[in-house]
Amino acid sequence: MLAVGLLLVVGLYSRPKRRGAQASRPVIEWSDREMQAFIDEVGPIGVPLDAALLVYTSESGLDPKASSGVAWGIAQLTALTLKDLGWNKPGREFGKLTLVQQFPWVAKLLAYQARMIGFVPKNALDLYVANFKPAAFKNNDQILYREGTEAYRRNASLDRAKKGYIERDDLKTSLDQARFSQTYQRAIAQLERLQRAQASNQ
Repeated sequence: MLAVGLLLVVGLYSRPKRRGAQASRPVIEWSDREMQAFIDEVGPIGVPLDAALLVYTSESGLDPKASSGVAWGIAQLTALTLKDLGWNKPGREFGKLTLVQQFPWVAKLLAYQARMIGFVPKNALDLYVANFKPAAFKNNDQILYREGTEAYRRNASLDRAKKGYIERDDLKTSLDQARFSQTYQRAIAQLERLQRAQASNQ
């Protein structure tokens, strides 16, 4: 199923079975050229760029070389997701791409997710849910994965309260943590500075 291919069931690149623990990540800074390329490639999809950056901060710390062993890059794309998007090489090869080389694939992913859920996500939580389980939007599912499934096992660290399931609120908690990371704060300041400069030149 294509929906299965969209599941970004990954963990921290430094700890494959953990996800959402921001404190152990190094601070990643993009160059202005890289951020401008992100704006140019991803902006036309319509997903707010600050929301996309927040989700990808939670996923990878914005590190293009981040890998859980089963997913790669800033958006933590799995081999199955990459195949759905038209990638015809082993998934690990995606992790060798530079940021600028990854951005067109991130744009393809966002456009594909929008088609799957029927709308363009306008906030980080909707985008994060689309990353995990696009089908959740059809039934307005609050619970995404339950204990005993492979998806739960790979993302068990999101269930901080050990409830036995991962719900939307768990994703919100992860996003809230990422929001206050130095990596995200610096990326947002850079994004806003470049957008102001672009607007003043028009």
